[in-house]
Amino acid sequence: MKFRPVKLRTNRELDSDLLNQVREALDILTQYYKDKAAISRKLALAMVDIYGALSFQEGYFEEELLEEFKGISIELQEKATELFYE
Repeated sequence: MKFRPVKLRTNRELDSDLLNQVREALDILTQYYKDKAAISRKLALAMVDIYGALSFQEGYFEEELLEEFKGISIELQEKATELFYE
């Protein structure tokens, strides 16, 4: 499973099913790594700058969609924070 924000940069629509899989995977990984001292480097790399990956210039998409992407990026950042710091 790969969540690819680059698809959005080519003006393709958001894949809601894939996004939900990412959300579920982060929840599972948070539970798995809850009591572990270290987290996979690949996992950490996947979460680097998730906010930036979902940030687009004004006018690239309609304002409503840009706000939705902003909300998604904040949600994924919060999940990453929970995964790495709790």
